[in-house]
Amino acid sequence: MAVISGDNEQLLAQIQQLAHERDELRKDIEQLCIQQAGPSYLVVATKMHFQRTAALEQEIENLKKKLAASTRDNLNLQEELSEAYRIKSQLADLHGAEVTKNLEAEKQLKFFQGCVAAAFAERDHSIMEAEKAKEKAELMFQKLDEVEKKMERLNSDYLEQQRFINKLQADLAKQLDENKAFKKTTILSRL
Repeated sequence: MAVISGDNEQLLAQIQQLAHERDELRKDIEQLCIQQAGPSYLVVATKMHFQRTAALEQEIENLKKKLAASTRDNLNLQEELSEAYRIKSQLADLHGAEVTKNLEAEKQLKFFQGCVAAAFAERDHSIMEAEKAKEKAELMFQKLDEVEKKMERLNSDYLEQQRFINKLQADLAKQLDENKAFKKTTILSRL
């Protein structure tokens, strides 16, 4: 952009210099014509002057065309630069939005990682509690097994004691009957 601006300034400077040279040449030719005042010299000088003037004017026209082309190029480049800045601004906005999304996603990821870690810790704690409960249940089953065996023994002892008591009661009833019979016999034999 600075190069194009420099080229434009250079072209303008050349145009001004050539216009100045043309004007100086005209003055010089007029001076020579006045001094010489010869008709043949005036024709040659005028012809040279017209040729030089035509060449300078052609060069001025070419430089003006170059200046116009450079100005158009400059405007096009300014438009492209403006478009590039607009796109850059949009990309910066999109980048900012993506950075914000990424930060939010990182926060959510950290939150969910914390939740997962807490869930794993809770799971591990629950597994430990379940293992303790299982051990307690196994211990309780062992104790219950022992109690059931003890109950069976006690039940067996109770039944045996009950049989023994029944036998004793039967023996006692028999003894009582025998005692009654003996008392009757004894009483009858005394009479």
